[in-house]
Amino acid sequence: MLLLAGALATAAAPPAVADGGAGADASPGYGEEVTVRAPSRLPDDGAGAAGASVQVVDRAQLRATGAQTLQEALDRLPGVHLSDEQGNRYQQDLVVRGMTASPVTGLPQGLSVFLDGVRVNEPGAEEVNFDLIPLDDVERIEVVHGPNAIFGRNTLAGAISIVTRRGGDHPEAAVEAEGGSWLQQSLRGRISGPVGPLDGYLSVHESSEQGWRAVGGARSAAAFGKLGARTEDTDVTLSTQLQVDRLEEPGPLPASLLVRDPGANYTPGDFFGPSLGMIVLNLRHRLAPGFSLSVNSFFRALDTRQYNANLIAPDTSQEETTRSGGVTAQLEHRARAGSLRNELVGGVEASLATVHLVGTSGPNAGFATTAGGLPLPRVTADLSDRQVPLGAYLQDHLRVAAGPLAGLGATGAVRWDRISHAVVDGSPDAPGRASGTAAFSALTSSAGLDWALGPRWKASASWSEGFRAPAFLELTCADPTAPCVGLQSGVAPDPGLGHLRPVRSSTVEMGLSASPVDEVTVVADVYRTDLRDDIYAVTPPNTPYVFFQNVGDTRRQGLEAQARAAVGPLDLQVSYAFTLATFESPLALATPRTAAGTEAVARGDRLPMIPEHRWTADGRLHALDWLDLTAGVTYVGSQYFVGDEANVGPMLPAYAVTRAGVEARWGAWTASLRATNLVGATYQTFGTFAPDARAPGQPIVPFLTPGAPLCVIAGLRWERR
Repeated sequence: MLLLAGALATAAAPPAVADGGAGADASPGYGEEVTVRAPSRLPDDGAGAAGASVQVVDRAQLRATGAQTLQEALDRLPGVHLSDEQGNRYQQDLVVRGMTASPVTGLPQGLSVFLDGVRVNEPGAEEVNFDLIPLDDVERIEVVHGPNAIFGRNTLAGAISIVTRRGGDHPEAAVEAEGGSWLQQSLRGRISGPVGPLDGYLSVHESSEQGWRAVGGARSAAAFGKLGARTEDTDVTLSTQLQVDRLEEPGPLPASLLVRDPGANYTPGDFFGPSLGMIVLNLRHRLAPGFSLSVNSFFRALDTRQYNANLIAPDTSQEETTRSGGVTAQLEHRARAGSLRNELVGGVEASLATVHLVGTSGPNAGFATTAGGLPLPRVTADLSDRQVPLGAYLQDHLRVAAGPLAGLGATGAVRWDRISHAVVDGSPDAPGRASGTAAFSALTSSAGLDWALGPRWKASASWSEGFRAPAFLELTCADPTAPCVGLQSGVAPDPGLGHLRPVRSSTVEMGLSASPVDEVTVVADVYRTDLRDDIYAVTPPNTPYVFFQNVGDTRRQGLEAQARAAVGPLDLQVSYAFTLATFESPLALATPRTAAGTEAVARGDRLPMIPEHRWTADGRLHALDWLDLTAGVTYVGSQYFVGDEANVGPMLPAYAVTRAGVEARWGAWTASLRATNLVGATYQTFGTFAPDARAPGQPIVPFLTPGAPLCVIAGLRWERR
């Protein structure tokens, strides 16, 4: 369960350590690590696990950066990397320590994402629709590193816990407008404060943009509300979220077209359209001295449509209806015995999710019928899945508060997970062919030590296990003789659902934080995660198809370091991450890159789209009482293309992106101006191989997603407290 790696507290802020870091305001640096007090994933003064390494990004930091997506908000943390396969910034892949959370089906998902205690990895393929995270309403984001018993299955690299805002004791209101490059515009409004004996929060948000590439725009309309009540022993909130989006997806371009026109769209018409409704209830009640009970329950309704235009096959669309609900109950006990402090937490969770998926092939300029001569459009897949995830966990953290061993802590945890699938195939061509049931379960454990070696030093070491069960779409697209059409459209039969094995992981980590002098903090962490039976998506040559397979052993290991210094009105922060992600088992993979359609992957070959080196530097100058200036740069090292797992071809070149901003305040008004890619660097964020249907003979060529050029956004906010 528990990861104690990295700095367990910000040594430069001893009061935060003494308090247990209850709250993100204790973290002055962007994403600095703090000890979060509550051993719970449910909203409280902090989420996570007692003693865990947690990087916190609070509301003030989010607003200062001007991040418009969750991925952008986390991009400056060490060990975090973004890539963009879809060509839409709302759908970028988020990679943490070489493992991914992404809206793109087909990537090996290894991160869990929680919103107010609710797991928002989609039941279809464990993907994460980041555009449905209400970033404007976020109080704080907590990145908990490593496999974790509290957060459970599919948490291989860690968990991202997001806590939304609520009303306070005094009325507040705000209105904000932004606009800029590529016809970006957004309007936001919120009100909050007491509502009789309750506290309330309500916000609305509308945004749109044309995008800098052809047919690459986005539209979103959302509303979020929360009611809460607090007494001496009880805290309860009820929140609701409604959102409708449409995201166009220009995708990657063949290298020849990229050179001529990086703003082009190779197959105009691709889009993703989700519609979400969610209700969440959180309750925390103090039962007796030292005991507290937390309960989370939710209902979530998501309808999506994914459309993919093709040049070498019929167009495809997929309509997916997901309904899910569940409850988690957690009991905590805190006790003191002399110089010892103990925190014990146990919990159970159960949920039910139903997924109905309909895949359709449609006509285009090159195809009017199916390969068998049947007229288009035609339903190719009609499948549903009934999932029942169950879990139970127990964690204990013991700490010495006084004496020669003061500051020493030990943690142990164990967790049990089970998820069952019941798939019904109603596809018109062969109904029942892919019907079947499957269940996966695992018992995982962890142990760790941490020691506060005085007010300026902290060290830790841990070992933890993780478990990822194959997802619905992976199970039904695991037959190489009947692959799926595209990454997000169509489902192939797999009688018995037995092609894939679950992924198991083990992680070892060590960390150190120090504050050698006042106003200077240094944090370093080393880790190694070994995965067994990792699941990978592969594409046969000359096809738009994909199937999933176990690829044996893989490994992620690395070093993360972050330094921060505050010198008068100037705040500087630098972070660096070395990440080595490798295959540890030799295997043969299907690839479109070679004439034979396969590649021989050797032990030690690097996984694609994971840079070895990445660093960021940011500075903030409080020039005047009413004026702040910011500047920064991000460097991303070279990466191998998807489809070149054998590491024999050219790499995606390294690149650097600069940014700057200014914020001015007077009274209730705040004006801001932000710019990214100041020097207009030309770079690519994703690379793969595919047939170029517009070239004679349809040769296999590199396809790349270009990075955005210079972007400028101006904003004006009125806020009354």
